[in-house]
Amino acid sequence: MMSNKFICFALFALVFGGCSLTPKLDIKSVESADIQALGFNVTEKNSTINQEWWKEYNDEELNALVDEALKNNKDIEIALLNISLSRASLAIKEADLYPSLSAQGGASRTGTSRETYASGGRGSIFNDFSLSAILNYEVDLWGRVSSSNRAARAVLLSSEASADAVRLSLASSVVDSYFALVSLKEQIAITEDTIATREKTLELTRIRFEEGVDRESTMVQQQSLLTSAKITKNNIEQQIAIASSALGILLGRDVKDLLADKSIRLAALPNDIVVPNDIPSSILENRPDVEVSLQQLISSNELIGTARAAYFPSLSLSGLFGFSSADAGDLLRSSAGNWNVGASLAAPLIDFGRTSANVDVAQIQKDINVVNYEKTVLNAFREVYNALSSRALLELNHKNALDYEAAIARTLELVQYEYEAGNVDFLSVLDAERSLLSAKLARVQTHQSLLSSGVSLFKALGGGWHKE
Repeated sequence: MMSNKFICFALFALVFGGCSLTPKLDIKSVESADIQALGFNVTEKNSTINQEWWKEYNDEELNALVDEALKNNKDIEIALLNISLSRASLAIKEADLYPSLSAQGGASRTGTSRETYASGGRGSIFNDFSLSAILNYEVDLWGRVSSSNRAARAVLLSSEASADAVRLSLASSVVDSYFALVSLKEQIAITEDTIATREKTLELTRIRFEEGVDRESTMVQQQSLLTSAKITKNNIEQQIAIASSALGILLGRDVKDLLADKSIRLAALPNDIVVPNDIPSSILENRPDVEVSLQQLISSNELIGTARAAYFPSLSLSGLFGFSSADAGDLLRSSAGNWNVGASLAAPLIDFGRTSANVDVAQIQKDINVVNYEKTVLNAFREVYNALSSRALLELNHKNALDYEAAIARTLELVQYEYEAGNVDFLSVLDAERSLLSAKLARVQTHQSLLSSGVSLFKALGGGWHKE
């Protein structure tokens, strides 16, 4: 009869267990018709992010530096430990979904008093041996345990997305710092070539002055031009020291070691990336911070169900199956078997508003996370829009810088020819030389700015896009 009751309780648990009190969560997609102006294809779905987007630049030295940073960075290490912590917390919540089974054994020897009425003045000594398995299970009638489990799973996914966000930020900083350093290296090379050329020109001017061909003012002007180039070099070297320090911190390397790195010293700025005009908007759904915000929202919504479950009774089932005997040798005989099954029901009566307050707290936290999710999505679109807008201007600037350098180089050739013919004074030559150095440096700087805008776009999208 007792076993039949236990079966009834089990059936009751199967039928009613897991009823969820968690409200339905209606999450708006990151897609919207008004973003077509950004160059997105709003119809394509299920787009995934290329996590190794920096490889699009086809720069082996850059790839090695990013890999080095991802292996050595402490923020990455902390993020991975947070994932492990969330995974362990989820394992605890998942265990609550299943019954617990424990073993219990005991042995005792008891002597009774001879002075009690029940003993009849005789007393007795007896042994008691037992071995039992105890089963306990809380029926998840209102989905409290299931909601808590789903909330913990969302926290785990949020931790994984947070680690992706750290990786994205770190990789972006490394790539940007690398481009800045290589750009300065190219600028210093241009300046050194200019200094070498101007030193030769100064020596020729000195000879021409001594021979009476050139005036002293021409030699002094050439000397001032050389000094100006050396000042420019000193300023660039100072910027190199700062850029090397920033990159060294990201890599966990000594600055001197970084400055001596032959690969970096010989590196050149890579070609800019080609951005397709049909990037799907759904790619932003995989952006790490959007995913973090989404999972936090899901977790807080599940915790509403957990809080609501406290309004209703909780049902626990228990069972004991084992053996009991006065003689250890008879303990495992079938006749020594015993069992017990039972159920307990606990219902809240008066808690002075504690449960209602907990539900209110969970609901408010969910509302906060809804607003935060919407804010995160809007910020993602804003960053993509800004990155695309900046690239359009920088592409034009870089083209203009190339054209300007070519025009100034041609101007210098013509002015030098006119000077040799005696048609213009040396000041025209000086102006053209100054302008050429500035044009060369501007060309490198605009190239680096264009590359940096690509990094900003990758970061805004949450990573790269997969090519067809």
